[in-house]
Amino acid sequence: MGRLIRAEWLKLRTIWMGLFMLAGAVGYTILQVAATMLTAGRVHGTFELSSSEGVRTVLGSPTRGFVFIAVLGILAMAGEFRHQTATATFLISPNRGRAVTAKLLLYALVGLAFAAVAVAVTLAIALPWLALEHVHVAGFGHEVLLIVVGLLVSGALYGVLGVGVGALIRNQVAAVVAAVLWMTLADALLVGLVPVVGRWTPGGALAALSRAPVARGSTEYLPLWAGGLLLAAYGVALAVAGTRFVIRRDVT
Repeated sequence: MGRLIRAEWLKLRTIWMGLFMLAGAVGYTILQVAATMLTAGRVHGTFELSSSEGVRTVLGSPTRGFVFIAVLGILAMAGEFRHQTATATFLISPNRGRAVTAKLLLYALVGLAFAAVAVAVTLAIALPWLALEHVHVAGFGHEVLLIVVGLLVSGALYGVLGVGVGALIRNQVAAVVAAVLWMTLADALLVGLVPVVGRWTPGGALAALSRAPVARGSTEYLPLWAGGLLLAAYGVALAVAGTRFVIRRDVT
């Protein structure tokens, strides 16, 4: 398994797509932090920066960029079929299940690394800015720790989700479009407009892990631990289904 993971890492290092996705995640995070800071308490439906909800909203900004983690996982898996490298991959490793598992493990680590970078960028921007606004984050120390842990876990699981989707939908373009539309539109609408349903979606689980405040409605999201278990369940389900799909279907 170690050799397979190193082989997948070598593939990732030899292309620029990983850096492009990282730049996208970081750039989106910067924009989200700035937008949240500038509109907090000034736009209807937003929270004051001095409140716990306001701080959680700012520090949870990286979640918007996690779609780039999922897309990278999709490209890694579905790209094997698009670029017809799956045949060589499975000839070298006839056990397709192990080959897919290696991708799942590697992109979980990549997602964790992406999330760590996004969190670091968020803190580097938000903490001085909040200090200028006379918001003392030290008073929310426990909340900050939970948000950071939740974001790191979410990043790893989004890497798994991406590989799972790429294994299920072998058409790379279709997989990316479907994932992006779901994560940025459908899931967000369910979480924001129908929280009773949205709390059980991957976006709802991500909101629970990032400690996102409820902007509308009275339905709270799941507890942090439950959100983690739910997102992990989605990741495992997609990973298992995708792996079985790859094992049973013809490569060509």
